[in-house]
Amino acid sequence: MSIAFFPGKFQPVHLGHIVTLMNIYDKYDKIIVGITEDRPELLSMEERISIFQRIFKHLPKISIMEIKGKITNSKDLSHLPKFDVCLSGNKSVIETLNKMGLKTNYIERAKGLGYSGRAIRSLVDN
Repeated sequence: MSIAFFPGKFQPVHLGHIVTLMNIYDKYDKIIVGITEDRPELLSMEERISIFQRIFKHLPKISIMEIKGKITNSKDLSHLPKFDVCLSGNKSVIETLNKMGLKTNYIERAKGLGYSGRAIRSLVDN
């Protein structure tokens, strides 16, 4: 059984995240979406978990979990789920996990209108 781990802040959850998950869905037996803590928050942890659960409720291979802290700040990753490969469009996450000997795969972030968390956050901040 192949297990993919897809971590992120998901601040906010947007169409790019959903498109990415749908693009990788058939490639793995299980996909764990790991939502990391983030400050300042646009959406609470509970809101982000709820959004993903509602969107993917009919796709049994996707599970959602909270990840304490940030992956890139961790020296000990024992709080992460067991997985075969971490999929991320965040080069810092890829580098951190590679240094710890974990298998990673850089995935291009979905491109298109409304797919950038940074762009969305800048609109909210204005």
